Amino acid sequence: MAKYQSMLVVIDPNQDDQPALRRAVYLHQRIGGRIKAFLPIYDFSYEMTTLLSPDERTAMRQGVIAQRTAWIREQAKFYLESGRAD
Repeated sequence: MAKYQSMLVVIDPNQDDQPALRRAVYLHQRIGGRIKAFLPIYDFSYEMTTLLSPDERTAMRQGVIAQRTAWIREQAKFYLESGRAD
């Protein structure tokens, strides 16, 4: 089996079960390396940004990113706390 140094895992924001993350953690346990999770973000409220000032747009964007960051941390919490991922 090839030894990978890094794995990019795409997280599906539409489901709580993350099979790609599970598989990456399994591979990490077997061969090591690092896992980088990627969460694509699209929020319908982005469509309304033309009505907002630049500061409001930035605040909205940061709010969405903060919410998604908290969500993905919750998804990975079990693996991080058990030492299965870093």
